[in-house]
Amino acid sequence: MGYTVYTDTIAQSYRITLEGKKILKYSVGASKFRRIDKRVMWDMLATKPSDRNYLRNRRTYLIKYLTTDYRTAEEAAEYLKTKGMSEDVETVLDDIQGLMNIGINIRKSGGKFRITDSIIGLDIPNIAASEHTSKSDVTLLKDSVRGRLNHINHKYLVLIDLGFDGSADREYELQTADLLTGELGFSGSRLGDSRKPDVCVYHGNKGLIIDNKAYGKGYSLPITQADEMLRYLEENRKRDKNLNPNEWWKIFDSTVSSFNFAFVSGEFTGGFRDRILNISQRSSINGAVINSVNLLLLAEEIKSGRLSYADAIGKFECNDEIII
Repeated sequence: MGYTVYTDTIAQSYRITLEGKKILKYSVGASKFRRIDKRVMWDMLATKPSDRNYLRNRRTYLIKYLTTDYRTAEEAAEYLKTKGMSEDVETVLDDIQGLMNIGINIRKSGGKFRITDSIIGLDIPNIAASEHTSKSDVTLLKDSVRGRLNHINHKYLVLIDLGFDGSADREYELQTADLLTGELGFSGSRLGDSRKPDVCVYHGNKGLIIDNKAYGKGYSLPITQADEMLRYLEENRKRDKNLNPNEWWKIFDSTVSSFNFAFVSGEFTGGFRDRILNISQRSSINGAVINSVNLLLLAEEIKSGRLSYADAIGKFECNDEIII
């Protein structure tokens, strides 16, 4: 059997210098070099959630505890209880992974963890005691879901935060698209620009047109947003460049012949059912709304193999809210 050899030219490349190698050894504490101290500030440990001070404190206690010796996640959870913080092992493991993601070196040995960096600058400021120990409703909601996600990466729990953050529309769209395409393997992507749906995905011959709405106190699906979805459905049906010159519908493969619509938000309130039915009656296309929690649970059902892709998309035929 013959093989075809392909060659190409790399336009630009980089090579580490001897001085660079020396600095790298300093940074990781290799060989005779002492590891460079890492300055970690308390306010770096959480940003957006309403109970960010609680999360900052929890992660500060965890960092300090894991710098003294190798500890199991169970031991860390028990330690947090002495600080008035009742957390399960899954939450501790998620925090450990989060600390690793921001560049803190954590070594695992025999099911135990230890921070090998020298951490400086990390202290809890003198703030109100209630902020040290109280969780927001959103964090409690995340805690209730965390243990049910055995196949979905827990990084997507951020969708629950984003669904209630009225200033995070773009990030909410990106994370929703990443969950569906990167984690679950749907085809499609975030579109999200002017005169385009936020997210479009498909599997086989079934497509889904999604509108993300991040609202702090629940989303009622106002008529203006319902009309916007109706316009997208009509553009997708006619596929006429004169209707919309950006031709966003080209995101779908030519084999996709069946479509549903969806609204995704942190929570739904008011008369959203009436608006869904109105869209369906005017377009002859069925759809649904789904909150962040149930989107994650639906993803878990798909990833675990308990629910097929066809059956999952079929849930968006209900013209109601999807509850898992």
